[in-house]
Amino acid sequence: MPFYVPPLRDFLSRFRPAGAPGAAARAGVPVDRKRELEAEVCPVLGLLDGTQAECESIIARARRDADGIMAGARAEAADIKADGDRRATAARDEAVRRLADAAAADAAAMVADAERQAELVRSLAGRRIPAMADLAAEEIRHLLISMEPPDGSR
Repeated sequence: MPFYVPPLRDFLSRFRPAGAPGAAARAGVPVDRKRELEAEVCPVLGLLDGTQAECESIIARARRDADGIMAGARAEAADIKADGDRRATAARDEAVRRLADAAAADAAAMVADAERQAELVRSLAGRRIPAMADLAAEEIRHLLISMEPPDGSR
């Protein structure tokens, strides 16, 4: 166990005379500085007890206010997020609609182009079929002629 050495002031205060030199007086008790300071300071600090309670009340009110502000901010943030989600969904839906419309327009243009090409092929075929039929008939006649026996019997 460590050895305790009192402060020098406390040590010397033991040897201070209890009374003033001169005529005999009542016997004195060594001065207790700690109690003197407590007796001097306690009434002043006692006046601060109400202030301490008021400070604690102010701090508690500030914490409640801060909690309310935080709750309001969280609710506002949730509303902003929900609004952002709605706007993002609407923008995405609009983009999908525009892409679908553009794809439908491209498909319609392709179908119309294919129909024009088909009509052109039908028209060209309609103009060429009589000539091709005549050419085919002529070829068949030549084949039949070349297949006839030379003596003319059939």
